Amino acid sequence: MVSEPKYPIRDVSRLTGINPVTLRAWQRRYGLLKPARTEKGHRLYSEDDIALIRQILHWLGQGVSIGQVKGLLADPAPEVSGSNWEQARDRLMTAALQLNLGRLEADLLELTRLYPAELVLRRVIDPWLQALARLHRPDAQLIEQSALALLKRLLHQLLTIKTGPVVAVARVGQVREQLAVLTQFELQGLECRSLDLGILDPLTLPLAEGRLKFDVLVVILGAGLSQGWFSDMDAAFPQNCFFIGELGALYRQQGWLKRPFSAWVSDIAREHDASFSLVQN
Repeated sequence: MVSEPKYPIRDVSRLTGINPVTLRAWQRRYGLLKPARTEKGHRLYSEDDIALIRQILHWLGQGVSIGQVKGLLADPAPEVSGSNWEQARDRLMTAALQLNLGRLEADLLELTRLYPAELVLRRVIDPWLQALARLHRPDAQLIEQSALALLKRLLHQLLTIKTGPVVAVARVGQVREQLAVLTQFELQGLECRSLDLGILDPLTLPLAEGRLKFDVLVVILGAGLSQGWFSDMDAAFPQNCFFIGELGALYRQQGWLKRPFSAWVSDIAREHDASFSLVQN
């Protein structure tokens, strides 16, 4: 039985984590989705459509490019070779090494339009940035700084969402500045608005919470924090406060971090959707 179309595109985005721009691109460019239309022309998706989107996400997670997915969906026993993510990282690195910023911007824009933010960040951008930081050549600093500046500018331009929960992002300890905008981009993929509080200031945090009216605070953990810092700061944190970053596991092992944390904000959203207010039914 064919399921009834009843979900508008914003609801589908919240249920699947795929932003509306990407859903429309999958339909227009690749014919992967065929939603129904209301009398006014608005898209309506069914449970079958949502199940199909999750199938697409499965193949993308396996490293398949979006252009190859349609053929794989039609094949009951598909064979997959190569990794779209590895190829994407190679393209970014080649453009960065050549200081071809036009090519780099075009490749980054293509990735952000066609793939979910979480996958792009985890499978392409994060490992690419780590590889840039490990470069050993005379122009390594120039290459990394040029790429980071372009990435930061581009992601800020993409932060266009106007509705949804408001999530404040702050940094503590020794943490790279670009992690804030990467987190904001990931939040947009979760249909959340965001604002950057910069380095967390315990004295101004209550004022920021009262005036900026954010729903959730996400704190990016860096190195150099102590047990005393966590003890002193705990009372200043709002109830809806979550921590992200790989160092969270270390701070938890020390018994210092007692709030919810994960390496990525998308994991926090999945594990704590009721209090985080990211996935709305």
